[in-house]
Formats: sequence, structure tokens, C-alpha cells
Amino acid sequence: MPSDTHAVEGGKATSGMARKGSQKESSAIRLSEFLKKPPTEPKPVYILRGTDPYLLSQARQAIRAQVLGPGDPGMALMEVDGPDAVLADVLDALRTPPFLAPRRLVGVREADPFITQHRAVLERYLTEPSPCGSLCLEVESWNESTNLAKQVTKVGLLIQCEAADPAAIPGWLRHEAQTRYQKTLTPAAAQMLTEYLGPDFAALTSAVDMLALYAGASPTIDAPDVDALVARGHHERIWALCDATAERNLPRALELLDAFWTEGMAAPQIVGAMRPTFRQLVRARALSRRMSLDDAMARAGVPYFARNRVRGMVRALSDAHLAAAYQTLVDADLQSKTMPDDRLAMETMIHRLCNPEAARFSGSPGSGPAD
Repeated sequence: MPSDTHAVEGGKATSGMARKGSQKESSAIRLSEFLKKPPTEPKPVYILRGTDPYLLSQARQAIRAQVLGPGDPGMALMEVDGPDAVLADVLDALRTPPFLAPRRLVGVREADPFITQHRAVLERYLTEPSPCGSLCLEVESWNESTNLAKQVTKVGLLIQCEAADPAAIPGWLRHEAQTRYQKTLTPAAAQMLTEYLGPDFAALTSAVDMLALYAGASPTIDAPDVDALVARGHHERIWALCDATAERNLPRALELLDAFWTEGMAAPQIVGAMRPTFRQLVRARALSRRMSLDDAMARAGVPYFARNRVRGMVRALSDAHLAAAYQTLVDADLQSKTMPDDRLAMETMIHRLCNPEAARFSGSPGSGPAD
């Protein structure tokens, strides 16, 4: 567990505006607060609000430790996904005396639909909760003005498991490197990690682990270390995807897209990673008309490791192809944020990148490249 998640988590945030413009304070506590000072006794109900898998996992483990103690979780733990949760089974498990553990713990993940469907029953249950069971509900959103939320405030805990201030992530990373490995992570290196990995705490923590090993005896982790170990591998795959589309190798491009998808990259992230790459191609080609291609690539910001492949791409692709490709990415950026099926938007983008002639006559919005 990160030694201090306080800086990157939300806490007593406002949950809405009360009448006459005053703010209503949220009853949620930060995950870091719960980890540092958990209640002396287990609660009948815990609400984990958030979507970050890493923070949810940390909260889940902490609640298990508090509720079950050193007992065997296999004998006192029931975990179900919201769509598969049966109310009668959940309530029966909560009321069943535990075996080889002080209490029984029932966890429901993705519990928003479960709560919506059984809100009235859950309200009644929390007026007189089981003395031997604890219920843990994981939700994306939580309306604190409902009767159910008020019951939770009386007998349980609402724990926020979400990054509320992305701007604080670089500082958190530097703190992690120092406290866990006694390494100084420079501000530039922390910023690079944040830009490449985003607010993905599992990926960020793993990157700090790898960088600490990579640094060896050196007390400092700097931007070139991040570039060598993290950013370069990320960019290498982005350039490989651009390579495949330039070569019109549709099967290879779709294979690389699927790899990004499997890693959990969202559609806007994929488009956002490809657009700067094609922008560099467009700029390098334009600059190469009045200077050497090497100088043009340097001015355009093309990474050194990608320059050999860019030489071939700049010479092989026509102005019309590059313009159509960049416009396709502009269109895909909008579609990835508005279409209900963002996977379809990405596959459509790849097909158009591999077939720029069709993209120019597909009726997509826009008539030329944009910045």
C-alpha cells in the first residue's frame, strides 16, 4: 500500500449545494484516513465510492483485515459482483454466525444496480443490522441525500477511493520513492510518469518499483530513467501502431490496438497518444523541405529511437495521406468521447488510417488537418 495516499484522494468534499448557496459537507472519509486510523470496532456497513481499481483493492484488503482479523477468509468471506448478487443470499450470509472468524464479511462489487433495485430492503436492514456480519458495497456514485445514505452515516462508513486532485500525483510519487526506497524522484521524472501513466495508481506504483531497481545504487531517479524504462516502451508501441497504419497492414494494426485495449487504455488515451506522433510526422515532412531530414526530425521533437522508422514514413507517405490520417485522428478523438461504443470508434479509426482514400470520401466531419 502506498505510504500516504492523502495527497491524491478526495476527502471531506462537498457533495452538493445546499439552499441559499451554502455547501453541504460530505460524510466521506479519505482512504488514507481509514488506513491510518481505522475504527476500533468493525462497522455493519462500508461504502467504497470510486472507480480506481488500485485504491478499491487497498480498501478491500484493509476492511477484510479489520472485519475478519487473522481468521480464514475462505470460511467467513463472501464476495459477489453486483449483477450476480441475490438479495436473499446476501442477507442470509450477513446473518449467519461466522466460523473461525470474529465476524462475517459480505462484499458486493459494482453494487450500483444492486442498491437501486433493493434500496428499500437495505434501508430496513440497516435499522437493525446483523450483529455478526459486515456489508461492503462498492459504488461509482453515492447520493448522500437519500435515506439509505443517512442510515450508512449513522452505523457505517463512506470511504472515498478516487483521485480528487491529479495535480498532486507528482508530489505523491516523489513521496513514495523517498519513503519506500530512499530515492529522490526528480520533479521532471515525476511529471513524466504522471503524463504517461495518468491517475492509474497500480501502474504508477509498479513504475516506481521498477525505477528504484533500475537506479541501483544511485540515490536519484531522473527523467532519462523514466524515458528509458517507461516512456520509451510506451512510445515504441505507439510508433509501431503508426507504422502498421502507414504500411496499410490492417491485421497488425488491429493486433496492436487490441494490446492497448487489453492493458486498459481508454479510447481517448489511444487517440491522444497517436495524435502527437502524426503531428510530428506532418511537421517533420514540412520542415524537411527547407532543412535536412535529421534536423527536421529534431525540430519536430521526434524521439531518437524512432528516427530511422520516421525517415521511411516521411518519404513514403504523401501529403494527402498524412493530412487524411491526421484528420481521421481528429474525428476519432471526438467520436471516442461521444459514441456509446468506443471500441467501434477505435476500430473504425484504424480502418480509415489504413485506407486513407476511403477516409477522405467517407463523409467524416472536417476537410483538412487541424492542430
